[in-house]
Amino acid sequence: MSQNIDSQYKPRFDFGKYKGIIVSVALFLLLDASVLLFNFYVSFEIADDAVGVNLAGRQRMLSQRMAKTLFVLDASRDDPAGFKTAFDELQLSKGLFDETLNGFINGGVVRGAGKEVVTLEPVTNRLGKDSLQNTLLLWQPYKSAVEQLTTDVQNNLPYESSLVAAVAMARTHNLAMLSSMNDLTVSLEQVAASKATRLRIIQTVGISLAIINFLFIMFHFVRQLRDSDKVIEKARRETTEILETVNEGLFLIDKDLILGEQHSARLVDVLGPQEFAGKSFQALLENIVSEKDAETARGFIELLFDSKVKEKLIGDLNPLSLVEVNIAQSNGGFLTKHLQFSFARAYQKDDAGTQQISHVLVTVLDITEQVKLERALNESRKHNESQLEMITGLLHTHPGLLKEFIANSFNCFNRVNNILRQPAKTTQAVRDKATSIFREIHNFKGEAASLKLEFFETAAHKMEDTLALLRDKRDLSGNDYLGLTVQLESLISYTQQVEHLTEKLGQFAVVSSNSQRPVNNKQVTGSRRSDGWEQLEDFVQNIAMRNGKMVKLVASGLSEIDLDSEYQKKLKDICIQLLRNAVVHGIETPRDRELSEKPIVGRIDLRLAKVSETEMELTVMDDGQGLDYDAIRTKALNSGKWPEDEIESWTNKHLLGLIFHEGFSTAAEINKDAGRGVGMEAVMNHVLAQRGKISVSSRSGRHCRFVITLPIVHANSSEEIAA
Repeated sequence: MSQNIDSQYKPRFDFGKYKGIIVSVALFLLLDASVLLFNFYVSFEIADDAVGVNLAGRQRMLSQRMAKTLFVLDASRDDPAGFKTAFDELQLSKGLFDETLNGFINGGVVRGAGKEVVTLEPVTNRLGKDSLQNTLLLWQPYKSAVEQLTTDVQNNLPYESSLVAAVAMARTHNLAMLSSMNDLTVSLEQVAASKATRLRIIQTVGISLAIINFLFIMFHFVRQLRDSDKVIEKARRETTEILETVNEGLFLIDKDLILGEQHSARLVDVLGPQEFAGKSFQALLENIVSEKDAETARGFIELLFDSKVKEKLIGDLNPLSLVEVNIAQSNGGFLTKHLQFSFARAYQKDDAGTQQISHVLVTVLDITEQVKLERALNESRKHNESQLEMITGLLHTHPGLLKEFIANSFNCFNRVNNILRQPAKTTQAVRDKATSIFREIHNFKGEAASLKLEFFETAAHKMEDTLALLRDKRDLSGNDYLGLTVQLESLISYTQQVEHLTEKLGQFAVVSSNSQRPVNNKQVTGSRRSDGWEQLEDFVQNIAMRNGKMVKLVASGLSEIDLDSEYQKKLKDICIQLLRNAVVHGIETPRDRELSEKPIVGRIDLRLAKVSETEMELTVMDDGQGLDYDAIRTKALNSGKWPEDEIESWTNKHLLGLIFHEGFSTAAEINKDAGRGVGMEAVMNHVLAQRGKISVSSRSGRHCRFVITLPIVHANSSEEIAA
């Protein structure tokens, strides 16, 4: 769902609303411009007046210098060099004085004090004009006398009389000319001072008007701000009420994926206390979701900002529709939550009135309780299914065998408990616990598989996963077994439920429900045998089906020897391990058997025969591919337990012994039936515990045969054999 940001939140120019401020600002600018222009004009005039004052002062200096020069000429008649210097200075002073005087009277270009060319305007004030007129009357005869002297000197004529006349003029006119030049200077200074005074008055008036105008602008501006603040505050309060009321975490992100200034109060509860404003969306996600999900979310949001992409078409691509996050807590721990992020475009009109994508609105929902409820429902459904599966399995299992399995299970659990409780002072002793428990659970899994009790088989397989991790852990300690203890308690509880349910069903009802069932594609009428050997057929077929193989089990002699019940159970465990090994590792798939020109159905022969009054022989033989010594050697090399050169020197007989080694398996992957390296080790332990013998023969591509010789243990004689 797209979101529109109302146009009222976008600033618009309203001339009527701001008319007073605009007019005041315009007047302020006009006033400032007028005062500034007048300042420029007057400043230029004052600068010109300053030049006039300087030149008027120079006129006083020139009149003095001309008089001095004439006196020097009169005294230097007998000194040609001194006479010439004084004469040149007289000529220069006379020219500058005359030129400047004409400039003051008529205006024009004259040489300035620094020999630069300046322009003089005619003097117009009364005092200045009078002083210039007096100076001109004095200067004209003075000038004529100096010019006559100049003519005589330049033409090499007698100049004594003209020099005397010029000196006389200097004595009579110099002081009067100096006084007139002083009056000129004073008059020019008065003009400049009046202009400066006028400038100060105009500046004062301008500044006063500017201050008044500024105060007027401030008055309007403050009033407008006050009115705007009221509107903004009202909108802010409404927005705050909305953001504090909604139950979702809400915030906006821009095109740079930066969070906006506003967010709902619920966001703090959902994502934890932190500073959201101005934070990048990537930084917000980096501590709660994986880097891959954060990068995918960034790409998704970029698509939302692309106006060419339809929002509805990419809605299903949201990578954060359901995420599990870990929120850091103040106590150093983490709180696991399930969050749902949803994204929607937010639009805003541009100057042309076109809707443009300005932000993306992000909504965050805490759906932890909903997820917990769904999981609880799923767990309840799974529990009900497992209960139904358990009942179905019990209905297809002989009550005597089931009762025996339950008793054996509790015995197994007690042995595991004893192993767990046994104190271990060394690291190796702690590790040996895992190995011992592994054997017990593996035998338990085999018995469950033989009775097609899949729940028990699966639970045992999960415990094997835990034990495998413990067995391979370097710094193993007693505390690491806590998780296994929880699994064991759960399995014990389930076994107790089975025991209770079995008692309710009653064994006769179970027997009657199984009065007719197919065995090896034949109907068997009546109750099944209760010695448990017939369960091996179901066990083999179940494993074969899981591994995509076809197998026929041919068993003989299993019920012909009277054995102690506990001893018979151990013999069954051996058979289960050897049959599993034959199906998984020996018998080929139908396709491979067909390529090898064999019947697609593999055959396993299981035979128990009495060889003497005290010994019996168990034979398990399959017509499969035989032992793969190359695979055994490669597995040994990859394990890193033995030096490579030592392994290369081993014979097939030596390699054969590895299949009974703890944790050794040639299976490509671990599953319910293979990969743990426990089954054949369990067989060897059983045989050694009963002081028996085992021999193995194999032919590549043809068969593999295990022959185990064991003592015959009749009822009430097991203690004697064990001793």
